[in-house]
Amino acid sequence: MIKLGIDNGNYNTKSSDGMLYASGFTVSDREFLTPELQLFYEGSYYAIGERRLRFQQDKTMEQDTFILTLPAIAEAMKRVGVTDADIMLGVGLPIDSYGTQKEAFRRYFLQNVSFEFEGTAYRCRISDCKVFAQGHAALCRYYPRLQEYRSITLVDIGGYTVDVLTVHNFKLERASCVSLRLGTIILYSRIQDALQKCGILLSDALITDAIRGKIQHTGRKKIEETVEYEVSAYCKELLNALRERGLDLRLPTVFAGGGAELLESRLRGNEINIVAVLNRFANADGYKLLLG
Repeated sequence: MIKLGIDNGNYNTKSSDGMLYASGFTVSDREFLTPELQLFYEGSYYAIGERRLRFQQDKTMEQDTFILTLPAIAEAMKRVGVTDADIMLGVGLPIDSYGTQKEAFRRYFLQNVSFEFEGTAYRCRISDCKVFAQGHAALCRYYPRLQEYRSITLVDIGGYTVDVLTVHNFKLERASCVSLRLGTIILYSRIQDALQKCGILLSDALITDAIRGKIQHTGRKKIEETVEYEVSAYCKELLNALRERGLDLRLPTVFAGGGAELLESRLRGNEINIVAVLNRFANADGYKLLLG
């Protein structure tokens, strides 16, 4: 039995084995030019990691999320040298949809499936799947590091949602749980829209580079100005939204997720008591840990 945590994010898909790729694909009835991240499933070829898919409030309505999980399963099987295995998955949902979608999301993954990934044929039986709350799972893995803090507010910045919760003596305060529609996809769209008006067209990957200060474009100055303005405005909007919900960010605060990794330098110094910034794999790692 292979135990695997999968964070099916709207921006990226991450696994507890450290695999990461964009949550999207291009589909074709014939093979693509290169086998890298190429999936063959039910008669179609998928170039995984391309053309991020539109946001889906209920991921069980389409096969997309299941298809995007298969490369991570293949990688987990490859790591232990098998092509036929039983799989136990740990997955997650945003806090605001956890209660209503938990059971349907669990059943969604319970399948026997055959597919090819990067030229190798795999067969697996997803015999069990457990669903956890995003953010809370990320924090669980780090409890030993954070045990000196009686109260912790977690802010998990994802692609579409920002999940927020507070734990006191490591017990979840359920009334504190909220999902804000303020994920980094909003920031990326604002930057791209502003640059497009100047005739500058940048992909998500190049926007990420620009936020990190890695710009290889003749319009470097305009890109720098736009990115700085939009990132500052986004961080201000996010922090104001948190404070409006009664959160005192001067208390111990933990940030998590890919958005927190990317914006860490901008978040510090805003009268926030940041005691840790968890990496983008924290949820997937937490899901695997909670599988037992």
